[in-house]
Amino acid sequence: MLELLPLEKQVFWGIVILSAVSSALAYRQIARDDARVRHLLTAMASLQVTLGAVLLILRAVAIRAFPLTGIFESVLILMVFIGMTFLFLSAFMQQVWFSAGMTWVLFIIVLLAAVVAKPAAVLQEAARTPWVIVHALSMTLAGAMIVFAAAMSLLFLWSRNRLKSRQFLPLLGKMPTIEKLEALNLLGLRLSFVTLTFGLVSGIGLVAVKSAGLGMTLGDWLADSKVVLIAVAWVGLLALLVLHHRLVFSGKTAAQAALVLCFLILFAFIGSRIFCKSSHDFEKESPALHSQVESCNADYTDWH
Repeated sequence: MLELLPLEKQVFWGIVILSAVSSALAYRQIARDDARVRHLLTAMASLQVTLGAVLLILRAVAIRAFPLTGIFESVLILMVFIGMTFLFLSAFMQQVWFSAGMTWVLFIIVLLAAVVAKPAAVLQEAARTPWVIVHALSMTLAGAMIVFAAAMSLLFLWSRNRLKSRQFLPLLGKMPTIEKLEALNLLGLRLSFVTLTFGLVSGIGLVAVKSAGLGMTLGDWLADSKVVLIAVAWVGLLALLVLHHRLVFSGKTAAQAALVLCFLILFAFIGSRIFCKSSHDFEKESPALHSQVESCNADYTDWH
C-alpha cells in the first residue's frame, strides 16, 4: 500500500478509515441494539463504494485501459459489487444483524485490498481484447456473489444454532428469517455459478485467440494453479446446486459448502498469485509507470 501513488494512497486510506469506523459502529449497533446506526452504516457504505470507484478511475487513467486485470483492482471491484449489493438489499432488509454482517464483510475485503495493493501495471498487448473485460468482470462478479452467499451462510448457521438452543430473544427483529437467509444463500450460489461459467467460457475464448501472444501454451493454462482451483470450484458449485435441488443437501449442508467454496474461490483469486505463483497474469511491468511512482513519491516526500 505504501507504493501507491500519493493520490491513490489518500483515497485508499479514506476507504480503510471509513470501513474501520463502520465496523466499530456495526458492533455498537449489535451490542446496544441501536437501530439508528443502520442509516449511518448505509451512508458510509455508499462513500466506500464511491471512493472505490474513484480509485478505479485513477487506475484506468494510469494504465489507459479497463482496470480489472490486476489483483488489487479485482479486489476493489469486489468491494464495489459487495457494497452495491448491500445498499440495494438494505432497502428491503432492515434487520441490524444483516447490516452489521455486510459491513464486516466489506471491512475484510478492504483488509485484503490493503494486503495486495501495488502500483498500476499495464496490460500485455495480446490481452487488449474485449475477452479480457468480459472474463475479468465475470470472475470478479462470481467472487462477489460467493462472498455474499458465504455471509448469508454464516448468518444462517448462527441463527439456526440459536434457534436449536431456544435462544430466541437475540434474533427477534434483528435477524432475517431462516427461510430468507437460506434463499439469499442459494441466490448468491446460483449467481456465482452463472458468472463463473461466463468467466470460464470467456477465459477459454481468450486462450484460444491469444494464447501464443500471452506467452503460454494451452498446457500451461490447464496446469496453472488458479485455473485448476477455479475449475474445481465450478464443479463444486454445480454439484452443490444439483444436489440441493434434488433435496439431497439440507440448508445447513448448503451453507457449510458455500463457506468452503468461498474460501476456495478467494484463494484461487488471491492466494494462488501469492503462494502458488500463478502465471495467470495479463499484466507486464511498465517502466514509465514505475518511474512515475518513484517520482511522485519523491515529490510528495520533499513537499512534506
